[in-house]
Amino acid sequence: MRKLVFFLFLCIVVLLTAKRSTNHHVSFNTLLYYNVEALAAGEDLNVYRCVGSGSVDCPIIHDKVKYVFGGYSLEE
Repeated sequence: MRKLVFFLFLCIVVLLTAKRSTNHHVSFNTLLYYNVEALAAGEDLNVYRCVGSGSVDCPIIHDKVKYVFGGYSLEE
C-alpha cells in the first residue's frame, strides 16, 4: 500500500512538471515572436499607439506602457 501511494504521488509530480514545462515553452515562443517583430520594425515609425501599462517606453508620452503599435511604410 505504501509503494502504491508513493507511485501515485510520483506520477502526479511528473505530470504537473510536464504540464508546467509545456506552458512555459509556449509563452517563450510568444515572447520570442514579439522580440523578433520589435527588431524587424526598426526605429523610424511615424505613427504610434501606446496601450496598457508595463515596461516598454512609449515615444509619444514618454511613459511606460505594455504595447507600442506603429505604422509601417515601404518608403524611407
